[in-house]
Amino acid sequence: MATTVLSRRLGVSLCARFYSAAAASSSLSAAAAASGEIRVQDFVKSIKGVEAHADKVAQAIIRVPTLLQTRSNRLKKLGIPCKQRKMLLRYTEKYRQGIWTPRMSTKH
Repeated sequence: MATTVLSRRLGVSLCARFYSAAAASSSLSAAAAASGEIRVQDFVKSIKGVEAHADKVAQAIIRVPTLLQTRSNRLKKLGIPCKQRKMLLRYTEKYRQGIWTPRMSTKH
């Protein structure tokens, strides 16, 4: 009985650590996006190979936090081919984790 209580306590503390770390990394990228530093069009144009779809994605998805939550099916409905969808989703995940930052356009 003591081992189940101990394992429950460890499980809760491990979950709490995981969720706090995930929240910290997502809040970092969300804060950068919310402050107006980046636009959806700039985000998509900075990914090599997906630049041709920047206008289409920017019209359908207006804000960067929405882009970070977008799934493959929504991009498929926009007419974006599979390789470009996978690449776009890969870079949104890297941005969420703080591994990659997009190039900023000088003109708005």
